Amino acid sequence: MKFNEKTLTLARESRGYTQKQLSEKSGVAQGTISKIELGQLSAPEYLIELFSKALNYPVDFFAQEPYFYVRGHYRSKQSISDKASKMYLAKMTIVERIFTTLQTAVELPEPNVPSWDIDVDGGNPAMAALFVRDKWKIPKGRINNLTELVEDNGILVMLLDLGEKDGFSTYSDIKYPVIFLNNRRTSDRLRFTLAHELGHLVLHWGKKDHGRDEEQEAHEFASELLMPSQDIKPYLNKLNSSTLTDLKRYWKTSMASIARKAKDLGTITQDQYYYMMKGFSANGYRTFGEPELFEPEKPTILSDIVELYLNDLNYTKQELASLLHLSMDDLDELLFNKAKLFQISRN
Repeated sequence: MKFNEKTLTLARESRGYTQKQLSEKSGVAQGTISKIELGQLSAPEYLIELFSKALNYPVDFFAQEPYFYVRGHYRSKQSISDKASKMYLAKMTIVERIFTTLQTAVELPEPNVPSWDIDVDGGNPAMAALFVRDKWKIPKGRINNLTELVEDNGILVMLLDLGEKDGFSTYSDIKYPVIFLNNRRTSDRLRFTLAHELGHLVLHWGKKDHGRDEEQEAHEFASELLMPSQDIKPYLNKLNSSTLTDLKRYWKTSMASIARKAKDLGTITQDQYYYMMKGFSANGYRTFGEPELFEPEKPTILSDIVELYLNDLNYTKQELASLLHLSMDDLDELLFNKAKLFQISRN
């Protein structure tokens, strides 16, 4: 049968296995696995069957065309190991392929990602955020549903368990902008991460390496996009726990980000900001997340596509799994369990 050695590496890394661990699970010598992944040794059918069983991917998964791992920018809560990073990249690569396969049956919103190059256009990330608000005709004040706004402008948003990663922005094989968000995060962190990753698409994709701190630039972009300085400043003069709670509920951003905005705009002092952060730490907000004061936003593009396959094209779940070269376990985890890529209730 046809076999593509690159898919073996992808499947192995998506499970978080080293070659040694796959050897232990499959009973295939590690040296043999290494030679197969490097293309130095072909894999007979009986070995592919062993890999299929050990990795819980159907045999035809390993016959697909070569995958190109997603590349892009990500926001992370902390540094992560190389092994974990490979696992998340492999998972996102597989999910991106799911989208690329399924999108052939639908007409997608045309991507509308404004571009701002600080080296050419000048200014700063905050100006870029205001530029995007103008291009997307966003009214003054808060953005009520950022996910809906982003997807309406042709950027696919997907929720996935990304472990230590908060988010990741990339372009798919069909050059469609994609933002992955960690479904473990709180609603306020999800929104800020989405704005942060949008900042990478606007500020950094297709631009020359400029040596600046891209993560800080994306952070500044997100802050201004969600909380335009001119609009929010009048509300930041008398901050305390009560007003911070009310502001979080209205602006749909974290209390920490609002306090940081107040410090940056000079409505509170550095000392006041320090004591607020100290209080957040004492309450466990910086470790475990702040109280959920609003519902998390739900992406819809991919869920609508899947619903179309199930309801209009009359695919069964088994047929969908076969189309996507997935086991039923993976199909259920990625597409049908709540708060994975999205939630679909059909059995």
